[in-house]
Amino acid sequence: MISLPWSLILTAAFAFTGFVCLIHVLRHWNETRSPTCPDVGAARMDLVVHSNHLVMSIGMIAMVWVSTGTIATWGQVAFFAALTVVMIIGAIGLGGRTPRISLVSHIVLNAAMVWMLLAMPLLMAQTPDWATAVNWVAIVLSVLAAVWWLFLLVRSRRIGIHTLCHAVMGLGMTGMLALM
Repeated sequence: MISLPWSLILTAAFAFTGFVCLIHVLRHWNETRSPTCPDVGAARMDLVVHSNHLVMSIGMIAMVWVSTGTIATWGQVAFFAALTVVMIIGAIGLGGRTPRISLVSHIVLNAAMVWMLLAMPLLMAQTPDWATAVNWVAIVLSVLAAVWWLFLLVRSRRIGIHTLCHAVMGLGMTGMLALM
């Protein structure tokens, strides 16, 4: 669906994010079951976020290479919409500006993913003006999400694989939307 060399670059980016998220899912899965976990709620939200991005990474790799079909598309839309609702509910009790902005960036990327899934037939064919406008909004929001994670990465003055993963996810989402 996406031409070379972009298909290879995006595949590598989403393979990286998927691998990192898989590691985080396994860690948080065990952490949520540990009686010594200091904040089970936060660990569960991390589990939701990383599971979300793991499935998103797999979906994005599939989208680079093949048309996934109607059932798979609607299944992904339902999955990402449901996890978006869970993240919004989780944001209600979240304290601190940085964690809230970080969670909003995940919600933004979910919205961009749902848009991409639903609009792909329009974006890959003769695109109406309204779809182009909405796509540009999704691109700008994805860029802002990536910039947020890059800001956190620079601010930390170290390479945090978790933060880098989310920055790459935002940049990859931006690339996919732009190439469509």
